[in-house]
Amino acid sequence: MRDYRAGYRQSIEVLRVAKSSAPQVVTKTSIMLGLGEAEEDVQKTLKDLREADVDVVTFGQYLRPSLRHLSVHRYLLSDR
Repeated sequence: MRDYRAGYRQSIEVLRVAKSSAPQVVTKTSIMLGLGEAEEDVQKTLKDLREADVDVVTFGQYLRPSLRHLSVHRYLLSDR
């Protein structure tokens, strides 16, 4: 779920440009899980972030705050 004004590629590019403009600055982003992504989607996103030289990635689990909000699609679990 994203703001309609910011696409995936645009977000990756902003992070890439930030890092290339100021390599000493730590770049950080977050990924929200639980809205229907597959493990392959997460792996692809991490690969794209690595290629953009992002330093830190955090993960959050989407939790439905009320019945008016989107439901949790599923929990992405790993045995690793």
